Amino acid sequence: MKTQKIIKVGNSLAVTLPASFVRDGNMKVGDEVVVETMAAYSAILIMLKKNTNKNHLTPEFFQWLERTTKKHFSLIKELARMP
Repeated sequence: MKTQKIIKVGNSLAVTLPASFVRDGNMKVGDEVVVETMAAYSAILIMLKKNTNKNHLTPEFFQWLERTTKKHFSLIKELARMP
């Protein structure tokens, strides 16, 4: 896990993407991404727009994810702090 800083870009805030993430994801300048946020968990999910076909992600999956995240929140938070 790499630490990134929030930076100011014009009137907005931004976070740069690590080069390894961009390279491994075959991303390039101009690609569109979908950003999903879970403020309650201080979590952000970034996906390439072309990979956002959610037909395989059912409402049951998201319910399971929510339950599991709540159940193991302290462990997830601790893992997020690891270098």
